[in-house]
Amino acid sequence: MKRSKKYIEAEKLIEKNKLYTIEEALELLPQVSTAKFDSALEIHFLLHLSDKQKKESIKGSTTLPHQVGAAKRIAVVTTPEHTAEAEAADVTGFEDLIKKIEDGYSEFDVLIATPDVMPKMASLGKVLGPKGKMPNPKNGTITTDLKKAIKTYKEGKLNFKADKQGGIHLIFGKTNMTKEQLLKNLTILLKAVHQETSKLNAIPFKSVFVTPTMGPSIQLDINSLMKGLT
Repeated sequence: MKRSKKYIEAEKLIEKNKLYTIEEALELLPQVSTAKFDSALEIHFLLHLSDKQKKESIKGSTTLPHQVGAAKRIAVVTTPEHTAEAEAADVTGFEDLIKKIEDGYSEFDVLIATPDVMPKMASLGKVLGPKGKMPNPKNGTITTDLKKAIKTYKEGKLNFKADKQGGIHLIFGKTNMTKEQLLKNLTILLKAVHQETSKLNAIPFKSVFVTPTMGPSIQLDINSLMKGLT
């Protein structure tokens, strides 16, 4: 792939073969962003897993102290008697909303449901599963406490899931956030991912990179990173 002149210049700011501490990387990230706007900052984990472990469902959630981007659009599927508890959601419904989603409606970031409606939602698995939007009790999207779930996701709760290659890819901030804000978000995120993956391997991270959405990536020093997690 041919790189732009701006990308090539940004790449020169990153030392070849150097593994960076989190603090060093956060200092460098805004400088290597080639975007003309406030770019998102991403973190990419490659997990150190066996072939068998890669087939397991590795997922979890956490809430970032400093929200990234606009508040999530929340949809809730529940029976009419619980609709009032979901008044803070952007979209609510029961069988009508299920049918709407089956027909292609996807203008929501998170779908929350009460346990009693899940049997009727089985048909949505093929539609929502690949997108990571199917309600799940582990991340709090199947619940009887709709008010709490909606509030939590509106405040920035973030779900993560490893792909078939053992990769986890997430946005943790933007270039216009302070270094302190980014460090808090990244620390919370690292601890959450480590908590879910350390049960599979004592040192679960094979590699960890941070990068602006537009710009070169920076590889983190896993030994330094693990010291802050254990």
